[in-house]
Amino acid sequence: MIVRFETTSQTIADAIGAVHYGSAQPVQYITTDSRLVEDKSLFVPIAGSKFDGHDFIEDVCKTGKCTTFLTHKQDTIRIAEQYHASAIMCTDTLQAYAAIARWHRKKFDIPVIGVTGTNGKTTTKEMIAQVLSAEGQCLKTQKNYNNEIGVPFTMLHLRDTHRYAVIEMGMNHPGEISRLSQVAIPTIAVITNIGEGHLEFLGSTKNVAHAKAEIMDGMATGSTCILNNDTQHTDIIKKKAYEKDIRVITFGLSGDIAPSSYALFQDKTVVTCNGVEITVPAYGFHNVYAVIATVTVARILGIPLIKVKEALHNFTPVAMRSDIKKGRCTIINDCYNANPLSMEYAYKSASMVFPDKRKIAVVSDMKELGSFSKDLHFEAGKKLHDSGFSQVLVWGNDARYIADGAIAGGLDHTQVKVFDSKEELIAFLRDFVTHDDVVLVKGSRSMKMEEVVHALEQ
Repeated sequence: MIVRFETTSQTIADAIGAVHYGSAQPVQYITTDSRLVEDKSLFVPIAGSKFDGHDFIEDVCKTGKCTTFLTHKQDTIRIAEQYHASAIMCTDTLQAYAAIARWHRKKFDIPVIGVTGTNGKTTTKEMIAQVLSAEGQCLKTQKNYNNEIGVPFTMLHLRDTHRYAVIEMGMNHPGEISRLSQVAIPTIAVITNIGEGHLEFLGSTKNVAHAKAEIMDGMATGSTCILNNDTQHTDIIKKKAYEKDIRVITFGLSGDIAPSSYALFQDKTVVTCNGVEITVPAYGFHNVYAVIATVTVARILGIPLIKVKEALHNFTPVAMRSDIKKGRCTIINDCYNANPLSMEYAYKSASMVFPDKRKIAVVSDMKELGSFSKDLHFEAGKKLHDSGFSQVLVWGNDARYIADGAIAGGLDHTQVKVFDSKEELIAFLRDFVTHDDVVLVKGSRSMKMEEVVHALEQ
């Protein structure tokens, strides 16, 4: 991850209150990756669980391209002296990287929209960015750069030509979104929902709500928080907003901004707001909330509904988030991630769009649910019968509880199968499915359920 960023080593040290060693050096790039060092780079060594970037400081200085490095290890100062580079001593390089990005962010007086939530962050971020890009140049989070390295990296791309920025913020531990918010300094926050995500580290959905509410930590008095009115623990979000004098606007199927109607189709989602029919060429119930959140942001920024309609008409869905694919059957590729709320949305989408088709759920583990995992997998299984699924095929350590829940929810034992391996599951599916079937494939990222999708496409 490297970004063009022209300044000097002394300017950066002064900006973040760090100690500068050696003579001031020109800086043209900032990177956290020792493999991407370009001429006149500032190298930011990050200490991670597997590697410590400090171990590569001497290697990058040897190239002559690294003129400056951050460090929180005193014994690396000798490397700067040896290779005529400058060193910036700080207490923590990751925090210093964030401080550089925050210092840079504060130079710009533009709307910055921060997006967080248990589900739908990326789709919502992409829709908002598409609408704003039609109004002027818009910086947005790329790929999955929504963490404590990715958010500073994104903010360092801000330029005078940008009129807007849309920044996605992810987390799995308390305090993370607070730190991201203080880098991005949002003027508008969007909280897509609160659900059973990362319970292994957070313990309860109330704690999830508190963690998502941290997005307001970097926001100024008078800013706006856009909150899904249909989600859990909205009271926790509203209380914090009130304490910080941040305005709350609710959205959803109920709330301050709500559609008069919506409809789901295999190739599109249609949401009607104030008489304007907004059609997005994307499958899935989650798109309804993303559209309404986008409409709410547009209203705050004075962008007419008709422009939202025009901008979203050519929206491209995010990969592996409810992609409809064709192969041996109709495949719903929802393999990017999974938690109880996204499972519920996936069931609802399939039930509404394919009411008369034989629906097969091919599901795997939902990760990071901790001690709640067994019960939440069981509850996810119980909902399958009422959503119209007639076959449930599972693979994974905790997914077997989905099978138990499916039977408890009304499916017969003959309609539920548990597999010891993904390979066995794939082999069964190839012979079992027919062209008219609809197959939902879903699991957490680490389960790599896209391998099942690829097999069904052939």
